[in-house]
Amino acid sequence: MLGLSFLVPAFLVGGLAALVPLILHLRRRERLPRLPFSDIRFLRDVPVEQARRRRLREWLLLALRVAALFLLALAFARPFLNDTDAAALASQSATVVLIDTSFSMSAPAQLAAARGLALEAIDAAPDGHLVGVVAFDTRTRVVAELGERPAARSAIEAVSPGPRGTRYADGLAAAGAMIGTRDGRIVVVTDLQAGGWNAGDGLVPPGVDVSIRDAGRPDGNLAIVAVESEPTQTLAVLFRAGTVSDDTIVSLRVDDELLAEVAVTAEPGHTTVRLPVLPEAGVATVSVNDGVGYGVDDRRYRLLDPPAPTPVLIVVGGGGGDDGDAARDTDAVFYLQRALAPGESAGPFLPEVVRAEAYGAPTNIALGPRTGAVILVGGRGLGRRGRERLATFVRDGGGLFVVGGNAADLGGLDSLDSLFGGEPELGLGASLTHPEPVGLMSQDPRHPIMGGLGGLAGALGQTRFSQTRPLRAGDGTVLARFSDGNPALVEHTVGAGRLLIFGAGLGADGSDFPRRATFVPFLHETLTYLSATDTRSREFIVGDSPVGTVARTEAPGVVEAGDGRRVVVNVDPRESDPTAVTPEQFAASVGTLSRAAERQERDAAGGRESGQQLWRVLLMLMIVVLVAEGLLGRRMA
Repeated sequence: MLGLSFLVPAFLVGGLAALVPLILHLRRRERLPRLPFSDIRFLRDVPVEQARRRRLREWLLLALRVAALFLLALAFARPFLNDTDAAALASQSATVVLIDTSFSMSAPAQLAAARGLALEAIDAAPDGHLVGVVAFDTRTRVVAELGERPAARSAIEAVSPGPRGTRYADGLAAAGAMIGTRDGRIVVVTDLQAGGWNAGDGLVPPGVDVSIRDAGRPDGNLAIVAVESEPTQTLAVLFRAGTVSDDTIVSLRVDDELLAEVAVTAEPGHTTVRLPVLPEAGVATVSVNDGVGYGVDDRRYRLLDPPAPTPVLIVVGGGGGDDGDAARDTDAVFYLQRALAPGESAGPFLPEVVRAEAYGAPTNIALGPRTGAVILVGGRGLGRRGRERLATFVRDGGGLFVVGGNAADLGGLDSLDSLFGGEPELGLGASLTHPEPVGLMSQDPRHPIMGGLGGLAGALGQTRFSQTRPLRAGDGTVLARFSDGNPALVEHTVGAGRLLIFGAGLGADGSDFPRRATFVPFLHETLTYLSATDTRSREFIVGDSPVGTVARTEAPGVVEAGDGRRVVVNVDPRESDPTAVTPEQFAASVGTLSRAAERQERDAAGGRESGQQLWRVLLMLMIVVLVAEGLLGRRMA
């Protein structure tokens, strides 16, 4: 059902101006006294107008003038049609209890206090209110839908704090969404932790009353918030808050074997504890004794296993070219393999070479979750199926490095401009031969690739290229240029992935790049950047563990990733600080979310009004009314 709303309802006050013609009309109605007249002979030739007909015309003229003014006020109020079905269905008021289940609510006696406050809020809900319960930490969960009080009480008895952090904005948004367009109130049961306002982007519906129930905080807390390895020692960072004992024991274990125990006098704030050097493999656990604060942050894990090399797939051009193409492909692949996997030692990358036609075949090598990046050296023989697979890989978060060498490969890389449906085009032009070789210059020193090279970025200019291919940057970002001004390295964002295009080959034919000291660091930084969406990180915060883990864990510890690796999951160190805001500061932050919601609602209403533009219709009606009033007034003059 559609109802009429107004974008600027204050202008409706202008409708009172319609009373002005009515008042003037009534004041002009003079009652003439009756006078005796001696003879009516002199009135026989006077034209007679019937009073009733004139009075009807006067009232019609008055109505037209009132309507014109009222239509003008309506037009300025900017009316629009709004859907009122939801408001009609949600007529019963509601109370939502929003209970904090982050680990800053896990200190002894905190849970019992929080449950008691939540149950009191349920009992205190006004008669006729529906009651619901939402639990929140870094996520929100509706544990009791709007309904009767017994179901809400049962839900409160079942909630318990977990190892996640706090996000007030998200919790308030979930509670507001449950209330919807009803009249309602939100009761927040929390410890008022200050850090809970650092994240989240939810809004509180305007008009919803928010009240706070303080569940209290522990007297203090001890936590291990970081573990760092150095060549000669291991550093553990201890955080102390409140009035807990300053004397404690910090323990270091590797695979459950005790390596060291250190007596520490913890200062308020952060204290660095020095421990023995960690072994090269296993799982290190650093723990501290704390019987007052939160137990879940008393230990922190660090994975010591050497990182597994990142798989890199090198796709080379297939058959159908001349011997020169094959030689250039072989040359480029040789230097790539040597740069990515030097000798017998394990490097950070694990390269694998596949021919383009094999990759494009139905039984192609699969691009699984362990493939960090793809280097496309030659495109001949890739075919439609191969191009589609590469495009899907990049859009899903993979990294593709297109090497613009192979000057004679006119049917290979050039045909890949349709790889992503034209957005973006690879922009590779015809091969250029330079009588005077050109150098390579960094264009964006702040980019991770160039920044990772450090001082070597300036040495790129010493490289000499006698053959290059011009690039059309389009909407991409130029990271490096050749000394003749043409783009040399262009980055595009495609879906969730990254695409880098290099306007020259990576073999010794056409450049001396492979023989330069910058070659290996350049490749490593480039592939590290492209595979950053893979799994270089081996430490995660609870709730942010990779999708591939066996059971996306809700507890700190060591878990198996879906690709066979191990990763460690720790709690968010920011949650270990129990510092609280005052109820007034909390209410001020809620008010900020409410005002933001009001602005968003006004913007949405403005969008609906601008799409309908009923004010134009009202102005046209007003003009019609004024024309009719003018014609009628002239006739009565």
